Amino acid sequence: MPINRDPSTPPPLIGKIGPYTVFVTPPSTPTPTEPPVFQSPQKAVAPPAPAPPPVRPPPQQFDKSFVASDSDGSILGFFRNAAVKVQNAHSSLDDHLARWFGLNQSKYQWALDDYYESKGLVSVNKFF
Repeated sequence: MPINRDPSTPPPLIGKIGPYTVFVTPPSTPTPTEPPVFQSPQKAVAPPAPAPPPVRPPPQQFDKSFVASDSDGSILGFFRNAAVKVQNAHSSLDDHLARWFGLNQSKYQWALDDYYESKGLVSVNKFF
């Protein structure tokens, strides 16, 4: 093996790592060919301004149909509309329950007729 006599390459070093003997070759030190040129600091260039966000459509408008036409928009009108809705739901629930339990069948019509006669009311569902 030839011996490298190049002055830029230092000779290898012998070391031990655990039970092993190793040869470490340090990196060569380059000889500067030209002296380093230092530049004066320059003012940093500001990055361009970010683009404006895209144009978005206006928010969705909801129909305010929960306020009845006879309401004046006051708190009293709101509660009046709520009471009407509760009464309508209760009436609808009564009809559904009567149909579910069979109370609107003709075999119970005699009970309704007796009730209306005892109260002096006219039966609306005479042919029901």
